[in-house]
Amino acid sequence: MAEDASAVVIFVDVRGFTKWAEANEVFINLDNFIGGFLGILRRRFAEESYHLKPLGDGALLLRELPVAQSNREMTALLARILLTIARVEKEFNRHCTDFANRVGHSSELRLGWGIVRGKVLRVGDDWAGHNLNKCSRLCGEARPFGIVIDRDDFPELPRDARGLVEQVRKLRGIGDTPVWVTAEIASQFVPRERLRETPEVHIAGTCFTEDKDQKIRLLLARRSLDRELFPGKLEGCGGQLRYSETFADGLKRHFRSEMNIDVEVLEDLHCLYEIREPGSPIIPGIRFLCKKVGDNSPYSSNHSSLIWVQESEFRTMPSQSFVGNLKQELIDLLDRYRRSAH
Repeated sequence: MAEDASAVVIFVDVRGFTKWAEANEVFINLDNFIGGFLGILRRRFAEESYHLKPLGDGALLLRELPVAQSNREMTALLARILLTIARVEKEFNRHCTDFANRVGHSSELRLGWGIVRGKVLRVGDDWAGHNLNKCSRLCGEARPFGIVIDRDDFPELPRDARGLVEQVRKLRGIGDTPVWVTAEIASQFVPRERLRETPEVHIAGTCFTEDKDQKIRLLLARRSLDRELFPGKLEGCGGQLRYSETFADGLKRHFRSEMNIDVEVLEDLHCLYEIREPGSPIIPGIRFLCKKVGDNSPYSSNHSSLIWVQESEFRTMPSQSFVGNLKQELIDLLDRYRRSAH
């Protein structure tokens, strides 16, 4: 009987393995070579409790996850994965050198990796589902060697990640997929029909409720003090817009995943903003007013606190308490809401 599970999935294989084996006629030693490679994977990924399934000259690695994972937890997980991959590749290079010395044939081989996160189907001791198929396709994109990571699953890179580039790859049977890729892959020729511009666009929203006397309360989130940008400042909710996602759908997704609530996006009540950081590209954004719907209580693991504030109190709060020009932008949107409601 199949059961759903949330997991991080990794595919890895040895690039050019079949052609290398045929050219060097080392078939009698192949089991020994692959056995050594799988041994490296088992040792390095054992600490993270990964299931390992050998697949010819590669392997599937899968680790089950709790259903609810914050962006911070996902970024920390990706950091550990990248560190483990770096250690595997270092040992794999030594393994290739040792093998070449034993059999007398050059074995300068490299590894390709694909990484996704999401739902999988557990069928007995095996696994299936869309995310395994996608991960396999991403691994196939890792040519001539390197790492391809689903960017929807891991929207933020660890601070110490180096050399990963944003791209959109067109996967057979799946379509355009936002990814992070290592430099070896990013620098390879990509046919014109597969090239896509990938500007980063942000969306943001501030949630409010209104009682029968038309008194408004605003939901504000305080950023943690350890955040690199705007520590301790008040904000709403939002983040990156996914490829082929409407503004409203993207904002609803962020409120559900980050604050555990559903909202109605008032699409006519919006304003534009920009995120500017020294040495970084300008990121355009669009901000909306949103009405809370449903009975869920707001909760966020990405903020130090969530507070409901009466509109009258909000208007007296210092502008410096908010991210950027958020206070004035909200005042303008609230005034427009008042005018449209009367």
